[in-house]
Amino acid sequence: MDASITSAVIGAVAVGGTALGTVLGGWVQARGGQAQARAAQQAAQIAAQATHHQALYDRRWSLLAAYLRAASECMEAADQLYTTDSLPEARRRWHAFTLAHAEAELAAPAALLDPVDALRKAVGRMYWTAQQAAPAARAVKELRRRAKQGEPAAVRAREAVGRLWELGDQFTPAQRESSQEYTDAARAFDAVPGFGSEQAALLLDRTQRHWEAAAHERETRKEDHIRVRRELVSAARNAFGTDRF
Repeated sequence: MDASITSAVIGAVAVGGTALGTVLGGWVQARGGQAQARAAQQAAQIAAQATHHQALYDRRWSLLAAYLRAASECMEAADQLYTTDSLPEARRRWHAFTLAHAEAELAAPAALLDPVDALRKAVGRMYWTAQQAAPAARAVKELRRRAKQGEPAAVRAREAVGRLWELGDQFTPAQRESSQEYTDAARAFDAVPGFGSEQAALLLDRTQRHWEAAAHERETRKEDHIRVRRELVSAARNAFGTDRF
């Protein structure tokens, strides 16, 4: 082959190779740029998901903590009814608790729905039990306080109603009301200055068994609250993974 032709062919090949290399290099760069873009997009998605999950985690934890706090405050307010006439405060605490429960129920993961509801029921039982039993507990506390201070009329009323309570459940309500013990207790209460007829009626309608049952129920409600609270905390620690740290 003529030397000039050979040189031309070699030159063409060289030029073609350079062009091909440039094209291939550009293709590789483009592919690399696309991969980087996809990686960046995936990283952004992962970061957004992590931020969302963290925000949800924080929100759930905050609402659960508020729910537990509201439950304790409502329990304390309900138990306070046994010693002080603070029904408005108890109702306010109950209302706050029901709102906290609604928020906790909406935010809680499925695994916590039953424990959350169990706490609502435990607090509710204490709240309603206290409203029924506390007025009589306050009345007898007032009578005992005045008798302890040596007020003669209060001493006589306490002794008279004590004899009535000792009758127990062996008589029907009608028989109790017609008994001498009932008459004596009612008259004794009438002689106590400032002791209302409603307070007296609450004490006249009780027996020793009623007092024992009421005291037992009060303690049972508080124990139930502690138990279900612990169960909710344990379930929450498991659901949120805090028991693994």
